[in-house]
Amino acid sequence: MMGVPIVMAEKWPQELRDEIATNIFSLCLRELFHFRFMQTDPNWTNFLYNTDTGKIQLIDFGASREYSKEFMDDWLRLLQAGVDGDNEQCVKYSLRLGYLTGEESKEMVDAHTRSIMLLAMPFRRETPQPYNFEDQTISDEIRSLIPFMLQNRLTPPPRETYSLNRKLSGAFLLCGKLKARVDCSQVWTDVTADYVFSTKE
Repeated sequence: MMGVPIVMAEKWPQELRDEIATNIFSLCLRELFHFRFMQTDPNWTNFLYNTDTGKIQLIDFGASREYSKEFMDDWLRLLQAGVDGDNEQCVKYSLRLGYLTGEESKEMVDAHTRSIMLLAMPFRRETPQPYNFEDQTISDEIRSLIPFMLQNRLTPPPRETYSLNRKLSGAFLLCGKLKARVDCSQVWTDVTADYVFSTKE
């Protein structure tokens, strides 16, 4: 690998930082929805940038994992519900995936759906684009919900989601470190538009 750690890009021109961050988000979503295989360690030094080719490079695949097509079908539907701001669909797919049992208090369901809406916020059409990650508070807001959800959840979340959340949160923080601006809504559309579901809604 001939790249340099992306953290070194902090002082690079804004346009280049924006391009790098856009490619990071596109890569993360493609790992999920196209390859269903993700390098899940969000350590910033695992992201390299090749200045000759303009490509993102990943190293250290020791924490990689594969996701089943069935799981990813419903996880995409769940996150799409967040993108659409559809609480009813968010609850539906949270039940199907095993985040919820159906016996939770309203407060617990609200906290859970709020966390999904926050995760999806950068990708929403209503969110001003390009999304300015320098000012993002999503990671902190989701983190603030965790103590309540840990205390009130009736079932552990699906095992797959620990790595998903860790990687996406890491991508948010990395883009914030780069003070990047990304048209996340367009990235979402580009990556998910041709997704082929294997399971029924």
